Amino acid sequence: MIESIDLSLVNWSRGQFALTAMYHWLFVPLTLGITFILAIMETIYVRTDDEHWKKVTKFWMTLFGINFAIGVATGIILEFEFGTNWSNYSWFVGDIFGAPLAIEGIMAFFLESTFIAVMFFGWNKVSKKFHLASTWLVAIGANLSALWILVANAWMQHPIGMHFNPDTARNEMLNFWEILFSPVAINKFLHTVTSGFVLASIFVVGISSWFLLKKREILFAKRSIIVASVFGILSALFVITTGDGSARQIVHVQPMKLAAMEGLYNGQTGAGLTAIGIIAGSQDDPKNENLENFTFRIEIPNFLSYMAHGSSNAFVRH
Repeated sequence: MIESIDLSLVNWSRGQFALTAMYHWLFVPLTLGITFILAIMETIYVRTDDEHWKKVTKFWMTLFGINFAIGVATGIILEFEFGTNWSNYSWFVGDIFGAPLAIEGIMAFFLESTFIAVMFFGWNKVSKKFHLASTWLVAIGANLSALWILVANAWMQHPIGMHFNPDTARNEMLNFWEILFSPVAINKFLHTVTSGFVLASIFVVGISSWFLLKKREILFAKRSIIVASVFGILSALFVITTGDGSARQIVHVQPMKLAAMEGLYNGQTGAGLTAIGIIAGSQDDPKNENLENFTFRIEIPNFLSYMAHGSSNAFVRH
């Protein structure tokens, strides 16, 4: 007897998970980036012994702490939802999907959460160098957490290093290193963390600019802007590079996703890039099933083929 699937339950599960993930992601990118900005600022303090740099570091550390607390709360909920909303899926791929999530909790999160206590409460209780090391370890731990989460996500986008066992009806891991060093995982991780670095830089520059406009804490604001702007510019270059690499990988591993992203509804050679488009709608087609019909579109000729394959005449699948 085949049990029926309650689609309303599936939709509610999707909605709950999506809402939690969206709220979680409001805080994660800032955490990834601002920890390194804190580490850089404290490094300057330790090397110069200028107490003002300590003041600058502690100010941004307070804002990081608020952001971190909310991010952790929503992240824990997401972990539980893997086992509740998607329990069958977690069982089906748990041998692979569960491994990086477990490593994230055991290694990265505990590293981060252990040394964050020293970072916040260790001022004047441990040596300057030990405190600085703790701040750097928090930064490394936060970004290692992102690594393992994104390794799991990359495997879902491009399953490798595994096989299906018909005896257990489960996917089982064959090569851990192949999963970890998947090109999709590497690009996804680098692009995600560097985008977080850019966001954190904008966050610091924005608040510092407010201080300058109000003519308050001028030295504090200028020093914060210098560190954040240099860090942000360098990170932006990596965002561009890794973003291009990620898009080129999608061409090969998920061509349908690229086509959907770019509004390409029929594969073609010399495919143009739709910069702006409005899908045509009519009473005869209330569900917009004829998605290739545009009421209005601005297209760059041949550019999607060039972006995807490096050739303006290349064929782009749909």
